[in-house]
Amino acid sequence: MATATTPAPEKSKAEKFKTLAETRTGKALSAIAVIGGLASTTNYEYTQEQVDKIIGALTAEVAVLANRFANPKAVAKGGFSL
Repeated sequence: MATATTPAPEKSKAEKFKTLAETRTGKALSAIAVIGGLASTTNYEYTQEQVDKIIGALTAEVAVLANRFANPKAVAKGGFSL
């Protein structure tokens, strides 16, 4: 005999924000750690100019992130290349 199930209550906007913020921030931190692995001179060769470009791009994107929280209608840019 089938029983009717009640749908799970919808999460509040605050709960959704917390869940997504934790997941997305964790992924971003992991991605940054992986980029940090490129610092291994045993496996890679790079110039200071390339390093500065990577760090500059990450720093600029964090500034855009901060701006978006101050001004939610601001748009993020994207893309990166050495």
